Amino acid sequence: MAQKPQDYHLTETPAEPSAEPGCPDCLFLSVTRENARSRGDHSDVSDANVALRRHRAEVHAA
Repeated sequence: MAQKPQDYHLTETPAEPSAEPGCPDCLFLSVTRENARSRGDHSDVSDANVALRRHRAEVHAA
């Protein structure tokens, strides 16, 4: 794996996935993410983003 330069810093966070309109699973994951954000639980926010990305790729991929 290539190493990043020592002075490498991530300046922008990746865009969060959005819910597919009309999908109850997407809605559930989005609400879960927002609830975690309201608690200040950044780990659960990240987990919900991963789950939503995976769900979108498996269910809504064209």
